Amino acid sequence: MRNVLVLGFIVSVLCSCAGAQAPMKGGDGPAPFRAPESIKPACENRSVMQARTRQHYEDYYGTMMTTDPSTLTTRKMVYRWGITNKTPLEMAYFAAYVKPMGRFNRFNAKIYVDSNVKDSMTFFFRNGARDGEVLKSIKVSPGQTVGVDFEISGVKKMYVGSELRINHGRGARLIIGEPEFYNCR
Repeated sequence: MRNVLVLGFIVSVLCSCAGAQAPMKGGDGPAPFRAPESIKPACENRSVMQARTRQHYEDYYGTMMTTDPSTLTTRKMVYRWGITNKTPLEMAYFAAYVKPMGRFNRFNAKIYVDSNVKDSMTFFFRNGARDGEVLKSIKVSPGQTVGVDFEISGVKKMYVGSELRINHGRGARLIIGEPEFYNCR
């Protein structure tokens, strides 16, 4: 009887460790809808500008452009560069500008919302300003990563921001991972 208990304990420890090491598909937790985590660019042959310098980024509300892996890590991925919040957010809200300067036709990135956020967040990509024309909007569930790729022809400056809602709760990490502008050749 004692051997059976010991064997059962060992099996449960091994199973729980294996589960802890295997990252879950879709981010920190289960999501009711599995949107694509990344979207392939619209073309194979392209000219790319990674939005990773101050020339292509401007803070609007508590964000920073960084290459620091400690601030760009999710349970599933570590981004090489990205835009993220500087400190944990008491009210989950995110806003920054990216600047294609009218020289690129498309934008590609991944959006991550940590699992501590209480509700889905809608991100808006707007031409020029916070109240500009909506180029794209996308809903991201807590713990989920969603890819975006869309047309930005003629856009010089693009606002990237989440809707401001009180019930989102505290957010430890919101990330726009590896944003890039590109033209198809």
